[in-house]
Amino acid sequence: MKLLRNWWLLVLFVTLFHWSRSVSAQDAKLGKITISYPAISASQAVLWIAKETGMFRKSGLDVDLIYVSGGPRAMAGLLSGQLQIIGTGGNALVAANLQGARDAVLIATTYNTLIFYLMTQAELKEPKDLKGKTLGVSGHGSLTDFTARYLLKRWGLKADQDVAIRALGGLPEVLAAMKSGVVDGGVLSPPGNLQAQALGFREFADAGSAGLEYAQTGYATMKPFIRQRRDTVAAFVRALTEAIHYFKTNKQSSLNIIQQYTRVQDPKILEETYRVYALRYLPKAPYATANGVKTILESLIENQPGVKTAKPEEFIDASFVQELDKMGWIERIYR
Repeated sequence: MKLLRNWWLLVLFVTLFHWSRSVSAQDAKLGKITISYPAISASQAVLWIAKETGMFRKSGLDVDLIYVSGGPRAMAGLLSGQLQIIGTGGNALVAANLQGARDAVLIATTYNTLIFYLMTQAELKEPKDLKGKTLGVSGHGSLTDFTARYLLKRWGLKADQDVAIRALGGLPEVLAAMKSGVVDGGVLSPPGNLQAQALGFREFADAGSAGLEYAQTGYATMKPFIRQRRDTVAAFVRALTEAIHYFKTNKQSSLNIIQQYTRVQDPKILEETYRVYALRYLPKAPYATANGVKTILESLIENQPGVKTAKPEEFIDASFVQELDKMGWIERIYR
């Protein structure tokens, strides 16, 4: 954690100067922005749908959508101004904010619980069986890393001591490492967990079943960007919310887009992916919640200065979703 903290401080001081210069005159119009998504997972389907169906363009946005693996890397891009809005786990945003990036805020959340599965070799059946084993995650400080550590702590196991945690770069890399035997298990989200199951791995734990409120899949930007281009951020949240409706009501088209990005072809895997991400966990109104951030703060008490005095509301700007909700726009699109 000390290494991660020092890395964040380095990123912060190196990039703050660049932030003030990041919005060029050419890009200062309503629409030109770069948005990142942190994982090749159906948790990012709403962003993909907004892009592929033209919802961003319909809202007046010219979006360059790029893959940046893991929340910490995306946060670095946001702080530098190279990215204007990022898809990120709330843990990466909260950690960066506590370490000095006070202007970073969540503007929406599509999944407010841990939709991850710990998949392991079939012979590993109880927590005690994990001792001396290695689990794969996408990156240190990532949401998969948090999930692994959260589960191990619940079982009375110490991460990095009883069980090794290995950062592999992304969810496809985690699955590949499991398949090749480099790790004994890994934290995956649909469809990766279902692909692992098809390869003979077992579902060791479903983190989502714990019912923990946690800002898993959020969207963040910087307060200066909101001040400079509020209409752009409002247009993004509107397109995102419209894409949620599309995901829930246009199954086959949505699955085609998920196939395009994940390369998954198995109909059974796609069907379960849709059930989990479109129907089970996805809210109509993508509010970032104080309780979802509170859980993150509580998990950081031992390692982050300033956690005890931090208020969850300081990390959220819910005004964009509130505006859509209060005017009845969200309700109307479901009629």
